[in-house]
Amino acid sequence: MAYDADDEPSTAGEKRLAGAVVGGLVLLVTALVGLLFLLVLLVTVAVFPEAVELDGLSSLLWALLLLAPCSVIATAVTVPGRRLVRTWLATSPMVAHLSDAAFAWLSAFLVGVMLLEWTPGVHAHSVLPAVAVATVGLAVDPIAERLGRGRAKERRSDRPSN
Repeated sequence: MAYDADDEPSTAGEKRLAGAVVGGLVLLVTALVGLLFLLVLLVTVAVFPEAVELDGLSSLLWALLLLAPCSVIATAVTVPGRRLVRTWLATSPMVAHLSDAAFAWLSAFLVGVMLLEWTPGVHAHSVLPAVAVATVGLAVDPIAERLGRGRAKERRSDRPSN
């Protein structure tokens, strides 16, 4: 796809507006992900009241702040293993899919364990919530993937053909 020179902001006002729009979108997506995580955390605490105790609202805020660093650490741990397994064992698409699912579960589990252990005001008596969240995430992933594929097909069919 070729871009015209008119596609880019040319004046300082247009550049500020474009930056504000991009910044607003990033904040919106971050807020939505944070709210989703907060909902998952509250449901987990409600489902497993004996396994997790929260000292208050500040614990939830700390968990939201620690989510990104914990995700980065879990990704740094699991991605090399995933690459090695895919290189050595990925002789068929089914094996590749199963190994990706196993590493996705492990990554989500590691994030859950790190949040349970490192979040101030969270007292975890079991890793069962981390297991539950990772398993639910694994179950929801195919649904999200199908929705993403459907929207991608809609976008392709909406484009005018040349």
